[in-house]
Amino acid sequence: APQPGESRAQTIRMELPAEPDVSDVPRLMARETLQKAGYIVEATAYRDNVIAIQGLVSGQTDIAVVSLPGALAAMQQGAGITVIMEAGGHTRCLVTAPGIKQCSDLQGKQVAVPNLVSAQTLAFRRYIATQCPGTEVEPVVIAGADNRLAALLSQRTGGAILDLMALLEVQRYDKARFNLLSVFGTDFPGLAGAVVVAPRSFLDRYPETARDIVRAWVVAARAIQDPAVLAREIENRLGLKPDRAAAAAAAYLAQNVWDVNGGLADGFMQRNIDFAMEMGALKPGLTPDATADARYLTTVLTEIGRK
Repeated sequence: APQPGESRAQTIRMELPAEPDVSDVPRLMARETLQKAGYIVEATAYRDNVIAIQGLVSGQTDIAVVSLPGALAAMQQGAGITVIMEAGGHTRCLVTAPGIKQCSDLQGKQVAVPNLVSAQTLAFRRYIATQCPGTEVEPVVIAGADNRLAALLSQRTGGAILDLMALLEVQRYDKARFNLLSVFGTDFPGLAGAVVVAPRSFLDRYPETARDIVRAWVVAARAIQDPAVLAREIENRLGLKPDRAAAAAAAYLAQNVWDVNGGLADGFMQRNIDFAMEMGALKPGLTPDATADARYLTTVLTEIGRK
């Protein structure tokens, strides 16, 4: 069990969604690992990314999964937070109503988006800019993938940004009529989905705890590369029936959602800073060194080995 002291915390205040989905499985597993190791893990749910980032900045939260563009924007404004690893690749996709079969068909239509500044919304804007430049689409903010799914199925919107689980629901509902225009993780490889962020003050004070968190997360991401393990975790943690859990596991693993080495390699931060600048979410000036601290991940990978 961890011994609270100079470099280890006794309590970890971790952001966890009130309604987790498949992408949250590694952090749910990591929380359990940390609890078994003796940590008190206090879970806090936030309504959206902006409030989660405020929780980190104000010192109310020690660790959170947030959209990278939002975190970068906060850092540019002086927030004392940093990225310590990737949480997962893009699991979002653009699904459209019957009759909207290609990008240009979205002209003048409404598309349900989670917010206006997240990685998925920026990826949607890039999709429009590259696939049908000049097409005018009205983004409508609807929080919650289930709410966006409901708006799409009732055709209150012409399209919606959904996650893979919601896409599977669409396909169960009426696969032939609804159209999958883009899977952002496939169309824009190398762009961040979500990242694990912590206050620098927490990391500086409790470096051993930071390493424990990263280690638990990476070990979980490695374990669920086995479809049977992931399906079982989905069943147990999300309450899905075996057939749906197996389908979800296959869909997420096919997208290579989780990096078994925690990510941040191969120019990841610079590529995403450039992307956020290009899409108008950031001003020039941010650097990878100022926005990510890979020391904890590097130490853990030295200890457990790269894959």
